[in-house]
Amino acid sequence: MYNDATERVRVCQEYQQHAPVSKAPWHSMTPITSPCPFCKWAINIVGPFPSGVGNADFLVVTIDFFTKWVKAKPVNKITSKKNAIFRLGKHRLPIRHSKRDNELPKVLWEHWTTSKHSTSETPFILVYGSEAVLPAEIAILAERILWFSQDQNSEDLRTNLDLLEKRRKMAATHEAIIKQRIARYYDKRVRLITYAVGDLVWRDNQASRFKDTDNLGPNWERLFKVIRISKTGT
Repeated sequence: MYNDATERVRVCQEYQQHAPVSKAPWHSMTPITSPCPFCKWAINIVGPFPSGVGNADFLVVTIDFFTKWVKAKPVNKITSKKNAIFRLGKHRLPIRHSKRDNELPKVLWEHWTTSKHSTSETPFILVYGSEAVLPAEIAILAERILWFSQDQNSEDLRTNLDLLEKRRKMAATHEAIIKQRIARYYDKRVRLITYAVGDLVWRDNQASRFKDTDNLGPNWERLFKVIRISKTGT
């Protein structure tokens, strides 16, 4: 009886239409790296927000792959329909434009001066070679503020610039190790799927919204026949 029920479920099209979508990845991870600072950038769009100064409804956010340096600029018009939420530092930008315009520089500053797990360095030090002086250090008269010397500071800056390339190489090595660990963990969950010409396959209903996708709607839509296999196997 169990075997009969299993076989019945296996060939039942209604069951297959409502079968859960596997969350396991289908391909191995390919870590994205950058050989040097400001060589490769990622760009994203944040918004829309209620109109701010200059009727700016969106933020264009870019981040450098190597240093994790982030730049953001308010814009009032975009040509892409893509909408995304981009987390900067530990905060989300406030919805009210009066606060958002004032908080953006603070959020960017926090990101620049916060050590990143992937590089174990702050973006600021990987760009300029020296660590930034924080407003809190000025307020409490930290040791390097209290005993500041212009001549010694100039010498330290030159020394830091001489050591900057070495620091960047160490950060790149640390990042490569971290990404290898993440890739190994990710690849353990990869579920390889192969197809042959003539196979019948279902298409994810989320791809075209062919049918209603509420809680009781089907997860898969219509059967398609494989007529050709590309050289990459997809």
